[in-house]
Amino acid sequence: MAKKQTKPATKKDSKKAKAEQKTTAPKTAETITPDPITTAPAPAPEPAPKPNVTEPLVVFAFRLTRAERDLIHKATGSGKATQFVKGVVVAAARGDLDTIKDIIEKGIA
Repeated sequence: MAKKQTKPATKKDSKKAKAEQKTTAPKTAETITPDPITTAPAPAPEPAPKPNVTEPLVVFAFRLTRAERDLIHKATGSGKATQFVKGVVVAAARGDLDTIKDIIEKGIA
């Protein structure tokens, strides 16, 4: 019976042994197939219902400097800037100073 060699005889043999270890796959490796139940795509979310608007909406635009725009975004956050401006402008048009103060304190409309 031959004795099992524990160390490679030369440097060349050790490099060869390492290269073979990297390229050969283990014999016990199994092919893993994804579970169809857990990997099923998530259902698409339902679209948000559209608001029931009885009066058609129109666009009212005005120009701002970048500094003014940045101030509004800083006060409200970019997602609520339009609501903030709309709330303040409509309240000002109605002459409702209490609502304007409320909106400014909260930073949202």
